[in-house]
Amino acid sequence: MNSRLILLFSIAGAIAQIGTPYASIHIVFLFYNIYTPVGSIIIFFFFSKSFFLKRGRKIFYFSAIAGFVMALYFLLFVGIKYRFLSEWVCFNNIIYTTWILSLLLDIYEDDSAYLNQKMPLFWYLLGMFFFTSCTILIFSFWDYIMIQRIAKNKYISLIFGVYGLFNIFMYTAFSIGLLLDASDNLKMNKKN
Repeated sequence: MNSRLILLFSIAGAIAQIGTPYASIHIVFLFYNIYTPVGSIIIFFFFSKSFFLKRGRKIFYFSAIAGFVMALYFLLFVGIKYRFLSEWVCFNNIIYTTWILSLLLDIYEDDSAYLNQKMPLFWYLLGMFFFTSCTILIFSFWDYIMIQRIAKNKYISLIFGVYGLFNIFMYTAFSIGLLLDASDNLKMNKKN
């Protein structure tokens, strides 16, 4: 199930990224502002069955409610069509990072649970963690970065280069996880 959700999350992100070079700026804003809640819903379901300790589930649901309230605020009072809602992206990525770290803490504290590089979940969490951490930093300074980009600050392109590398890393990690899952499914089918 997790692999299907990661694939769906990747497809949703690809739609937003592929469509943006061909659209007006307001349509680009709309694409990404729609992708933000769609991605959040997918990631919510990805993590919803993962927490097995009471503390992890409490953190998960509390932060999910906070994310839902934030989504309602942006949808009802700000709107998604006329500007890119970088603060919403930043807030969601803080929530994702919280979920990742809480799940890792659950796994660490439970002696019967483990995580290693042969498991798809390891790669999904690794890719998400590095990308969300980078995204939080960039989108928390979004307005400043955009002003510097307009002013043709040569270092701003480096920031987007680093962001692109983290994006590539995330999708590479997702691909490794998807391949591991497919390999595991093939082995299971051969046994049956």
